[in-house]
Amino acid sequence: MKLFGIAGTAGSGKDTVADIIAEVFDMHQFSTSDYVRAVTRYIFDLEPDASPIRDQLFEVATELRKLNPASTVNMGIVQARERDFGKQLITGLRSVGEAAAIREQGGIIIGVDAAPEIRHERIKARARDAESERNYEEFLHQDEHENEGVGEGDMRGIKYVIEDADIIIENNGTLDELREQITAKLAQHLS
Repeated sequence: MKLFGIAGTAGSGKDTVADIIAEVFDMHQFSTSDYVRAVTRYIFDLEPDASPIRDQLFEVATELRKLNPASTVNMGIVQARERDFGKQLITGLRSVGEAAAIREQGGIIIGVDAAPEIRHERIKARARDAESERNYEEFLHQDEHENEGVGEGDMRGIKYVIEDADIIIENNGTLDELREQITAKLAQHLS
């Protein structure tokens, strides 16, 4: 099984990157964010189609990582094994422990980032949740908190995963430029 993990800052376009990778390289996707959203809806007794707020998601994900630093990623690895996927893309890595679990399986880490101004505008434009109503300064404060993580070692956050990624995708341009960058950078790892 070929295993890839994606870590990206909020609004960097990691879902778009994942969609392109899945399409171009015929890869199955597992979203740690979808998994955490499902658990969060259960914990907070939300409706099945509710979109939990970022603070709720952060709290639940942090508790899951305290139980096991790679719990969310491990579910994606289990899924790939049980369903016999030849290639699995696990999106939404948020800690060093999650990236380590991918690497322990011989996987590749992909880091996705974009300029903060661009990311803030994307979040506002998608209007998915209350996060889209934050002004730029509030966004930067939340962003710094999430990117740093909640502790040392395996609990260090997104910025540390991206700094140590095998492949870095800078998503500041057009969709065509993004697709071209992804194809060029991943082709060598899938031949």
